[in-house]
Amino acid sequence: MKTMLFTIFISLLGTSTYAETPKDIEHVVVYQEDGKFAGWPANNGAWIFDGDELLVGFTRGIYELNEGGHNIAKGLQECWLACSKDGGETWHAYNPDNYVGDSGAKPKCRPLKKPINFEHSKFALRMVGAGYHGAKDGRGHFYYTYDGGENWNGPHRFGDLHEAKELKKANLTELTPRTDYVVTGKHEAVLLLSSRKRGKFGTDRIFTAKTKDGGKSFQFLNWIVPVDDSARAVMPETFRTSDGTLVTVMRRKRKDNDGEVNWVDAYTSTDGGQSWKFTAKIGDSGTNNGNPPAIAATADGRLCAVFGERDEGRILAAYSSDLGETWTVPIVLRDEFGSEDNETNDLGYPRLLRRSDGKMVAVYYYSTNNCLHHIAATIWTP
Repeated sequence: MKTMLFTIFISLLGTSTYAETPKDIEHVVVYQEDGKFAGWPANNGAWIFDGDELLVGFTRGIYELNEGGHNIAKGLQECWLACSKDGGETWHAYNPDNYVGDSGAKPKCRPLKKPINFEHSKFALRMVGAGYHGAKDGRGHFYYTYDGGENWNGPHRFGDLHEAKELKKANLTELTPRTDYVVTGKHEAVLLLSSRKRGKFGTDRIFTAKTKDGGKSFQFLNWIVPVDDSARAVMPETFRTSDGTLVTVMRRKRKDNDGEVNWVDAYTSTDGGQSWKFTAKIGDSGTNNGNPPAIAATADGRLCAVFGERDEGRILAAYSSDLGETWTVPIVLRDEFGSEDNETNDLGYPRLLRRSDGKMVAVYYYSTNNCLHHIAATIWTP
């Protein structure tokens, strides 16, 4: 009780406080190449197979100094993957064939010939929309793999979901999903997507959809955050507990007379995504557009959320022991940001995986004075 009261007191004072950094923490370079900028794993997705085989997506482009923005040239920005066979200790990065961007920004999509087996041991789904690096298709599309990312099938549409009456009623008809889905059966899955007003940055809202026929058709379920909420809601990541509860963490943003505020929220659903309840604010993600969170479960059953804090250039993690109702004071996973233009805001967008020995692997983009704008992984015991 004393600890809780102290935390509340600090919060009321408006002062940031962090818990102790884990002693066994390890930082690994996933991908770095001179003359290249690598970023935004959360825009791309991450997956785990067979306990310690990890796969993460990222965006790769030409490095170009751009004070006040990302140090990446505006030309071609490719969607790459990095794979680890040893739990994130070593990585191999590659540009896969027939993958995001290879068929153009707004590809002609193919109908599915047979239902997807979502329960295949090496299955992964990559969702694509509009409004972020390397993705410009407001109708939305997806690719899937059965061999852990070596070969991809697609592109395929989310049925006629982009024309759903609920999106039209809210005037949010441009799909902006990243990759977030929960497998609920061999041919069934719940997808968490977002949409916005056409071409209007920051108007995103998150909704759930379901497929019962292996991806041949999709049905709108519900908005997570009410569409009349004035704050942006985008980039969710979702964990399904053993009892079927969905815990979703998401990126929030509001602009008002006092300026820009960015933070991370948690919502839960106990009916498969049909209805949602706000549970808690997890933490602040700083100015400069904030950061999206990632979520995974620890070996002892807690939830862990990781996100970037852009004011001070930190990567943070927080835990919940009650399905997202409350969260601990964040721990600092990393605090050594540096770049050529000394901006401390271009980082994060993590994805989070747990390997077979219980250690957590957070993958994100980062920059230090000795290793500019690269993909990094932090490994620690929670």
